[in-house]
Amino acid sequence: MEKNILKQILFDEHQHWEAFKRKYGARIRPIVIKEVEKFRDCGNLKNGFKLLVCEGCHHTHLVPFRCKGRFCTTCSVGESEEWSRLLTEEVLQVNHRHVIFTIDEGLRDIFLWHRELLKPLMDEAAKIITDYFQKKLKVTPGIIAGLHTFGSRINFNPHVHMMVTMGGITKKGEWKGYDYIPFPMLRKQWQTVVLKLIRRYLTKEEKKRIQPRLQKAFSRNGEGFYVYAPKQRGKIKEQLRYIGRYIRRPAIGMNRIEEYDGQFVTFKYIDKKDGKEKHEKVTVEEFISRLIRHIP
Repeated sequence: MEKNILKQILFDEHQHWEAFKRKYGARIRPIVIKEVEKFRDCGNLKNGFKLLVCEGCHHTHLVPFRCKGRFCTTCSVGESEEWSRLLTEEVLQVNHRHVIFTIDEGLRDIFLWHRELLKPLMDEAAKIITDYFQKKLKVTPGIIAGLHTFGSRINFNPHVHMMVTMGGITKKGEWKGYDYIPFPMLRKQWQTVVLKLIRRYLTKEEKKRIQPRLQKAFSRNGEGFYVYAPKQRGKIKEQLRYIGRYIRRPAIGMNRIEEYDGQFVTFKYIDKKDGKEKHEKVTVEEFISRLIRHIP
């Protein structure tokens, strides 16, 4: 039996992925089909391999080529580890903050319908931080930004993670440290930026249709949208590596999938509202639908 439980769910004798394609056809983004099927064929010796031969005993070993896809549970983990390792070597060895920008729950579907807004969303978050440091300290901070489109239940929940240097470079090329982030101000700025971003990109007809969502998102978030940036503790390299892995992590780790019975998938998650571990059981079709939304 296939050891990779995600491959079982998609490609076992029930052929759930093929059934999903037949049912939803053209509604599936082409890149999704490409990445899922790269994952299906990853590690298959029929698609190529390296032959290793021991010069002493002449023992041979075949190493299959890998797909290097972001959806692949094997390749994405290895790539993320390597990326975070390289990151710790290349960035400035100074204190960083892991900054998280979220949006109102009622706006999430807008970014699902208009995925072209996801890159500008990330850019606007980075611009807020950059503008603050330049106005307050006259320095340019270092920022690495990553977009997560998933929540703990694999639901669509776009939010921005950033690794931000606590300080920046002056025009003279000198380092100037700083370790304060004004959450109240940033929250209101972020709320304004997100609402303006949506209005700027959508047509008049679309804006009219979603106006109630925009108004509700404004009125029920009196302090602005949530912005979080806890102080990091410990050695700088360990901080950077942790944040790097977190930014690049997949929508769901294989250790969270608890059971697959051929028709249903059960997975565990931490509920952010009460901090408790919970379990959710969904059909395979629903599981696939949630998962492929997060393929960039």
